[in-house]
Amino acid sequence: MLEPAGTSRNDDESGLHAPGVGDPASDYQPVSGASRRLRALAALSGSLTDSLGPEEAANLVEREALSALGATSAVVVTLGAFPAAVAPIDIQLESQRPTILHVVHAIGLPAEVKAALDELPLDAPVPLAEVARTGEALFLDSRADLGRYPEWGAAMMKVGAQAAAIVPVWANGHLRGVLGLAWPAPRIFDEDERAFVLTLGVMCAQSIMRAHLKHAEHQARQAAELANQSKTHFLATLSHELRTPMNAVLGYTDLIADEICGPITLLQKDHLGRVQASGKHLLGLIEELLGYARVEAGEEIVRAERVRLADLVEQSLVLVRPIATKKGVHIRVENRAGEIELNTDPHKLRQILINVVANAVKFAEGGDVVLVLRVDGAVGEVVVYFEVTDSGRGIDAVDHERVFEAFWQKDSSRTRTTGGTGLGLAVARQLAQLLGGDVVVTRSALGEGSTFTVSLPASYRAPAAATT
Repeated sequence: MLEPAGTSRNDDESGLHAPGVGDPASDYQPVSGASRRLRALAALSGSLTDSLGPEEAANLVEREALSALGATSAVVVTLGAFPAAVAPIDIQLESQRPTILHVVHAIGLPAEVKAALDELPLDAPVPLAEVARTGEALFLDSRADLGRYPEWGAAMMKVGAQAAAIVPVWANGHLRGVLGLAWPAPRIFDEDERAFVLTLGVMCAQSIMRAHLKHAEHQARQAAELANQSKTHFLATLSHELRTPMNAVLGYTDLIADEICGPITLLQKDHLGRVQASGKHLLGLIEELLGYARVEAGEEIVRAERVRLADLVEQSLVLVRPIATKKGVHIRVENRAGEIELNTDPHKLRQILINVVANAVKFAEGGDVVLVLRVDGAVGEVVVYFEVTDSGRGIDAVDHERVFEAFWQKDSSRTRTTGGTGLGLAVARQLAQLLGGDVVVTRSALGEGSTFTVSLPASYRAPAAATT
């Protein structure tokens, strides 16, 4: 609630709490202007939240100023329209500096006075512009002081103002705008009042900046999401267009290798074998890109069905063992889960196992890659674990989560010897989470190999539909 207009400095500096009926006389306590101002700052600090917009924040500051100081009008202007004024003024080129003042909010000013202040040139002969130019506060105690700015002073006195305070609005060490207050009677501003008004200016700037930074963050997030959608669409389109001709290349290579078109020499057959191997490798990379694009676009659909765990694991390893054999790595399976059935999407689970085991084979440096199957939990809440351990060079602890980032590799030079897109583990985790589980690094240290664990519910449960 605003205090009556025209409150003088002496009135502002003292007062009494009105006692309630029956209150003892000892309850009477004088309230100083300093106490009132401290309360106003405390209330304002709690009210200026991130959810406020610039106008709302300016309105709160103005009302607290009017209430605590007995002013009758207040205005907040910024150098140019926010968020254009966000860039630090002192590091902008001269031609890029804001040249106008923009009214964010005003209380107690007639419409014609407010309109005259909006779009005000920075070099205008008014105190708001002077403070915006110099960064120094102005405290005008009387009509004579207002008269130092003839046109502005006459307009203010016409609406009843006889004193004014105009202070810079600072944020992060940079001048962002100006806060102006006016009183209907001459006023001597003591040190505490000046500090109070200056503090209001700082709080006003910080709240306005916070509101615009939040708006900018929202816009940046939207732009990032749009860019990600464009990237996903591009990957899906590119992968599809590459896969079609690649299948044709492999098909015709098979025809020639099988001598459907006539006999070939042993050397030619050897060369064709290399073409086929390279083509299949390239097709695998394309499939990785396509799978990643589908998951990113949210186009993957879970089709759960009953499947024997042992059969699904064997079907997955059939595709990885040739790679392991060529590298001299043996894949060993330890089935501690027994003969159980899962209700899950077999295609996606196969892809998860292929990606995780193939990653272990890729980085194994001799020895075995061990796949341990185990289960845990009560009936109806059974979780199946697939623990894949390799004898590779291991992963630094700081990179345990980064290995699941799309396209990330610790040493990009290794792609020339190990191959891959850097998508295998990223896709595996995304698919596992789609099935209600996860993929994590459970043990890894440099020089000691790694263990990746896939965890999945034995029975897939579709997530509950989102409610609005």
